[in-house]
Amino acid sequence: MQLAGRTALVTGAGTRGVGRAIAQALADAGADVALHYWRDGRLAVELAAAFRASGRRAEVLEADLADPAAARALVRRAVETLGTVDILVNNAAAFSRVPFLQLTDAEWDRVHAVNLRGYFATGQEAARHMVARGQGGRIIMVSSVNQVTANRNLAHYVATKGGVMQLARAMALELAPHGITVNLIAPGTIETDLNRAFLADPAARGAKLAGIPLGRIGEPEDVAGAAVFLASSAAAYVTGATITVDGGLTIE
Repeated sequence: MQLAGRTALVTGAGTRGVGRAIAQALADAGADVALHYWRDGRLAVELAAAFRASGRRAEVLEADLADPAAARALVRRAVETLGTVDILVNNAAAFSRVPFLQLTDAEWDRVHAVNLRGYFATGQEAARHMVARGQGGRIIMVSSVNQVTANRNLAHYVATKGGVMQLARAMALELAPHGITVNLIAPGTIETDLNRAFLADPAARGAKLAGIPLGRIGEPEDVAGAAVFLASSAAAYVTGATITVDGGLTIE
């Protein structure tokens, strides 16, 4: 599954999480990569330097994906700097744990702005570029098992993931005639900056582990292989699908 000569934009690549692991895996497979971050770009800059040292082209781009205009401009800047975008990985996410009865309008809107509207804006902008270019493309939505399951204190978050699933399926239908595939990756419990503090609680970690048949918390690299597959020619006939990466969490 080689990606030499391909270019990718990965959102949310500036943390120690899934976006960074996906960007690394795409670069290892031969792709040039634009790394998106918001506010703190130190890790993205370090990763880009490593990519360049290995012969890949890499760009570091900042954008607030809660702002649809900024989200669209991010895609355009990636096209300008890399020449094109063949692969879009929508991964950046806002996350918080709030009991439903305490959930505010502001927090609901904040999470939806990034997780759902941000995916729409970047996805539409990338698709427009791919259609105009006429050579197809790959759009990968990093969702969550919460696109079909629910958890306490996450009503706002799970609502966005259900929306992302349906958005991706609708996009897959409309973009298929243009040779553009749109697929989802649904991770389970993955140890990232978003939930590292939560998983540091032995009771919380134990409760999570009890429901995972493979008996361990996932690592970002567990998700990255699915992204490389979906970005490659091996997945040319796969669209509107979800690859679940959860250690068996949702088997039952």
